[in-house]
Amino acid sequence: MRMVLSAAWDDVCYAVRAYGRTPLFTCVVVATLALGIGSTTAIFSVLDAVVLRPLPYPRPAELVAIAELRRDTGARLSVSPPNYFDIQEQSHAFDNVAAYGTPSVNISGLGGDPEKILAATCSRELFAVLGIAPAIGRSFTADDTVPGAPRVAIIGHGLWQRRFAGDAGILGREMILDNAPTVIIGIMPPRFDFPARGTDLWLPLRLSRTQPPNPGIPAAKYRQYRILSVIARLRTGVTANAARLEVTRLGDTLARAYPDTNHDLTVAVTSLQDHIVRPNRAALLIMFAAVGCLLLIACANASSLVLVRAAARSRELAIRRAIGAGRGRLVGQILTESVVLAAAGGAGALLFATWALDLFVRLAPAGIPRLEDAHIDATVAGFAFAVAAAAGVLFGIVPALHACRGVEHDALRGAGRSTVTTANQRARHAFVVIEVALSTLLLAGASLLIQSFVRLGHVDTGLRPAAVVSVDRIELPRSALPRSGAFFDQLLGRVRDTPGIDAAAATIGLPLDPRARFFVDDTTFSIARRPPVSVGQRPSAALHVVSGEYFSAAGIPLKRGRTFEARDRSDAPGVVVINEAMAKRYWPNEDPLGHTLTHDLTILPGHTATRQVVGIVGDVRHFGFESPSEPQMFIPHLQMPWPSMALILRTSLPLDRVDAIVRDAVHGLDATLPVPPARRFERVMADALGQPRLRAWVVGLFAGAALLLAMVGLYGTIAFAIQQRTRELGLRMALGASPRQTMQLMLASGLKLAGVGAACGLVCAAAGTRILATMLFGVGPSDPTTFVLAPLSVVIVAGVACYIPVRRIRRMEPLKALNDDLA
Repeated sequence: MRMVLSAAWDDVCYAVRAYGRTPLFTCVVVATLALGIGSTTAIFSVLDAVVLRPLPYPRPAELVAIAELRRDTGARLSVSPPNYFDIQEQSHAFDNVAAYGTPSVNISGLGGDPEKILAATCSRELFAVLGIAPAIGRSFTADDTVPGAPRVAIIGHGLWQRRFAGDAGILGREMILDNAPTVIIGIMPPRFDFPARGTDLWLPLRLSRTQPPNPGIPAAKYRQYRILSVIARLRTGVTANAARLEVTRLGDTLARAYPDTNHDLTVAVTSLQDHIVRPNRAALLIMFAAVGCLLLIACANASSLVLVRAAARSRELAIRRAIGAGRGRLVGQILTESVVLAAAGGAGALLFATWALDLFVRLAPAGIPRLEDAHIDATVAGFAFAVAAAAGVLFGIVPALHACRGVEHDALRGAGRSTVTTANQRARHAFVVIEVALSTLLLAGASLLIQSFVRLGHVDTGLRPAAVVSVDRIELPRSALPRSGAFFDQLLGRVRDTPGIDAAAATIGLPLDPRARFFVDDTTFSIARRPPVSVGQRPSAALHVVSGEYFSAAGIPLKRGRTFEARDRSDAPGVVVINEAMAKRYWPNEDPLGHTLTHDLTILPGHTATRQVVGIVGDVRHFGFESPSEPQMFIPHLQMPWPSMALILRTSLPLDRVDAIVRDAVHGLDATLPVPPARRFERVMADALGQPRLRAWVVGLFAGAALLLAMVGLYGTIAFAIQQRTRELGLRMALGASPRQTMQLMLASGLKLAGVGAACGLVCAAAGTRILATMLFGVGPSDPTTFVLAPLSVVIVAGVACYIPVRRIRRMEPLKALNDDLA
């Protein structure tokens, strides 16, 4: 054993000395491996943090998410409170079932400026389901969740440190939440922020089984009020499949018991981890597959370079064989040298991965869960060196076997010249073909994603974002609901009267903001003078509460009729404006103007839900560039007060000036309200393209790096071929071949390799790009332009890579070439 270890150490020392004598070769191989391994490591660190790493709760495999599911479309919906209570009471597969929502609240008092924070309203079972208890203080009890009980809250560790300076005596003291005194009863441990990053506060969820929390909602419509997210912990010994079967049966029971609201719904169970990571998993796996191709190209490139080096050492290896070294000993030595190179590449990869990960996080859009946990830790470093070791064996095994074949006689007779066997040459050609094929595959995928992103950017959203500024939702206390219409009316009047503000409007959800979708986006309604249908079969549309200038401020064109006017107040007849998509779907053969509809959602008792259609506006892609224009109805905010509204301003003033105007206007009405910063609406639209942009950028960068590595490999192959064939090329030219003909010969051999690789890559792309189908917009996975331009681009770049070394032939002197080779 000691002799084996000693021999291995001697091989390592020899490898280090040998690579020190060839710094250019060493640097090229190490840089190639660092690029491939580092990129793979960076994406793995993201994949590990977001997808692979278990949730940070005890026994995370037992945690599941429960949602209502449409039978026809498979769309996932939140759960209504009555259905939640039925699931909680009738299911036997779970230890605990918990519900929660995610409102924003305003905090004031106990020092500090007013602040808008993300909160969670949760049932008392939430912390038991997650297996996490407050670090200080207590959790919620049944008494805390009774409607009308004293207000209590549990705060997050970050809020405790940021606002209360970590004062342990804060328990039992009051802070002001939404203008109401609230007692702090607990402090959560560090890094706990369920259900979403940045959650700083937890309030008890106070719901009745039969009485809606809002008096404006009739009890008969309570099951339509889908506002809850639900999670549960599996009972010991119950499998996930058994829980799914039980919950599905329960969903069928609810559908039969409540056909008006549940006939087209069932109940679904998924693992909580899958529920959290599903929106980002496919994109991250695509990126990991792309970077895997880049790693294979880097290994093929390194293997090709090591083959060249092994050919140059053929005489040395032959002498070693002649004096008694076994083939296994030589193979071990070359593999050791490859692993030494790979280890150096792995060390460089960690540095590159740190930079690449930082770049990825900066490019990534908001909303990727647990992305902040991605960093180069021991697990990721172990992955990097495991990949480096595997890469060292992968790119070293072929050169080792080829270098140690029985060529001793030819090598010794070569008198110092490198000996290149046919097998060695074929191996290098195979590596070039593999590199070009993988580059073509990546280039095709990147082309599709980039085209999709570009086409999304040119989609007509129905908005005119130029000179538009948005301010995120200003939250009034829920107790202020009756006066919220008057508040926002006065606020808009103050802002509108400021010089430089051309239009000012309010809306419950900014277009293209991913946070704009919530339960009112599926509001059912009935149309007058049409046969009555059950609630579950009524038409539905997204409901938007907006102020009168909303359409002009957002640049939404009026097609027919009118928009809202000053007369459309709470004491006036109800009116509604609809978009063209709603008019075409529900009034396909008639003019909807003048027709009357009654929506099922009401907010305050006594407020009308029957409205006359007074206008039709253009369609807006409100919920995303990729989402088609859906039916939408707009209601004046004075006729349906809403306590949380965002602002849209048409102005060319700088953002800091807009911030000051809005802040002064808000605080002139209520000094306790926090005011979010203003944003250019172009920024909101750019953020909505965050996911497609990230995919296009990352895969595009990998494709570019892969193409560069492949071309370096092709350049090296042609340059080495010219060196090895110097005598043959000199003889051809001495016998009458022109330099141009000789150059064409070598250029053709390189282009042949590139052509074979591009053809193989095209075949792989025909199958591989199909997995991108769900990520593409306006372009198919078999787009003919892509499948022509991708291989053509590869061949053109390959031609340039081949031409650079081939130019040397033009300066070649035939007699000198013959003499140099014979010397």
